[in-house]
Amino acid sequence: MNLVKSKFYFLMVVVFSAIAPLSGQSGYHLNFQGMLTDIEGERISNDQFDLKVQLMHKSDQEILFEFSSSVTTDQEGWFGFNIEGISSYLLKEGASGTPLVIKMEFMPNNNTGWIGENEDFMIPYTLSSHQNENIIEMEIKRVEGSVLIAHSEEHFYVFKDQIPFAYLTGGFLVADHYPPDNQLIEDLKIWISPSEEEEPEAASRGVKGGFPTGGYHRKKK
Repeated sequence: MNLVKSKFYFLMVVVFSAIAPLSGQSGYHLNFQGMLTDIEGERISNDQFDLKVQLMHKSDQEILFEFSSSVTTDQEGWFGFNIEGISSYLLKEGASGTPLVIKMEFMPNNNTGWIGENEDFMIPYTLSSHQNENIIEMEIKRVEGSVLIAHSEEHFYVFKDQIPFAYLTGGFLVADHYPPDNQLIEDLKIWISPSEEEEPEAASRGVKGGFPTGGYHRKKK
């Protein structure tokens, strides 16, 4: 438990890195799942905050995508958001495009209990893509250059941060279908939860530190 508590003192931003065969595909979509906990490791349940997400060019800060909304965590402290068609911003005519930045800004409102007035904070991500023969490699790095643990199968990629940022434990699902598959989201939540001992369902489903493999088939529309 002491290890879990100590994680929440680190101030860092999230990274994901993986090889994604995007060329020739119809497009990929990003889903973010975050879990809020206080410095004691207790989940911040049913609490509200304002979330602002921006996607922009790294070179000139041109905003490509933006939304702001009031968000409420669920009973387990989870919240999430989507960026539909993320590959269209990363690629230009099927080739590598300019690096992108995602900024997540957490701001208190009148109903927020876990952070006070003027205690808002921002988490930036740097996204880039590189052409490697017929493969597009996607990469997101945080400031010190550490990377998320990645797992990929046909049609989807998942990523988790090893050390949370302050209150936030986060992970990503990047898939070639939208909306995202609910079972994949639930598996991602189990995988990125900070303590397996506190997640008995993870052990019962055979996660044990790794993403559950196999058994996923893209649903026909």
